Amino acid sequence: MILPHNVVVLVVDGARMVLMRNDGDATDPQLTVIEHREYHPLPNRDLFTDAAGREFSSSGSHHNSYDNGDPHAAQERAFVTSALAVLADRIDDDVPGIIIAADPVSLGHLRAHYPTKVAARLLAEFDKDLTGMPVEAMCRRLCEW
Repeated sequence: MILPHNVVVLVVDGARMVLMRNDGDATDPQLTVIEHREYHPLPNRDLFTDAAGREFSSSGSHHNSYDNGDPHAAQERAFVTSALAVLADRIDDDVPGIIIAADPVSLGHLRAHYPTKVAARLLAEFDKDLTGMPVEAMCRRLCEW
């Protein structure tokens, strides 16, 4: 893929976000980190205080249990949504396009929450988790696609 000058690249998963801009040109991209954030999830012992509750029906032998949900997934979705808000705040008229790379679950959540100005400038989406790579490796992988 060709990365035009000033294109903004968001690489995100449920715990890390790297927002970059191509300060080079299309033939020699130079990704510069604009913002980097990490989220450190709380351990389960801090999220779950007790076992799920139980309900006993007065008629019959039905037992229902209450589900605590998945607080880790909820926190990861909130982090991904906040990364999208950071991206939207960084978009101005000088940005020719946006490229997003995220793991498939995060990308699905992002797609449901794109602001209009992000959706209008979106050039490509990649369903790969690149957050564990150095910036140079991310740039190579994006250029290979």
